[in-house]
Amino acid sequence: MKEIQMTSSHKSIFSGIVLVGSFSLASLACAAGPNVATAYADFMKMDTNKDNKVSAGEHAAASKVMFDMMDANKDDKVTASEMDAVHQRVTGKKAGKADMSAADKIKVIDTDSDGILTAAEHATGSSSMLQKMDTNQDGFLTKKELAAGHASMLKKPSR
Repeated sequence: MKEIQMTSSHKSIFSGIVLVGSFSLASLACAAGPNVATAYADFMKMDTNKDNKVSAGEHAAASKVMFDMMDANKDDKVTASEMDAVHQRVTGKKAGKADMSAADKIKVIDTDSDGILTAAEHATGSSSMLQKMDTNQDGFLTKKELAAGHASMLKKPSR
């Protein structure tokens, strides 16, 4: 398996967008306080034109970077094991019991229910997540919307 080299910018983007995020996922194993701080840092990275809001285009570009990082074998598909491997490299630890599993993250946007996330499913899911996080429906994410959205989406589903 080819090792992916990530810049600190890529690490921030991954940790902030996780589920597309469904994570984006993600970012992913921190308590609520660190998640908010991470979301704010990720917001600043996604806000490439520095207008204090993240557009759909900026969000989609960051989501694509995240998908490309997860797709270790470059087959335009991401498995739970690929997602787990990137999570561990980015956060420095395996997902904990309180974290949403990679398989559960995939299920959220896996439209054909095959347990594998395609580039198209990821892009569609990312767009859907942006719409859900955009609580005032203005087409942009504020820092507050991004932080609240990630906190909500990264909760482990109740069984």
